[in-house]
Amino acid sequence: MKNQSISNLKSTLAIPLALITVLVPFSLFISWNMASMVVFWFVVIPLVSHLIPRKVFKSTNPMKESIIGLTIFYTLMSFMIYEHSDFLQLMLISFVVNLLALFFIQLDKKVNREVVG
Repeated sequence: MKNQSISNLKSTLAIPLALITVLVPFSLFISWNMASMVVFWFVVIPLVSHLIPRKVFKSTNPMKESIIGLTIFYTLMSFMIYEHSDFLQLMLISFVVNLLALFFIQLDKKVNREVVG
């Protein structure tokens, strides 16, 4: 049980680290405009937060880890861009949308397992 807890913790903490690792080159090489912001905040973030626990750590409960990891990442980001209200608003909207996206991904996988199984 202790090994499972450590694995869950590693998976949860890997999400914000992976997102920050993707964020830095994304912002340095592509720079920020409306299209790149939408792609990063609404496409890259949910994909990374979904794939890290499931594919890298082979987690048994990836939804919980993804939500906690996303919350940690968005908390760190809100402290970093607090004074830029336009970016903060887009980020908070993307947080809600990404949580809904993760919920629907999990729901789809659950329905597919029930239909196939």
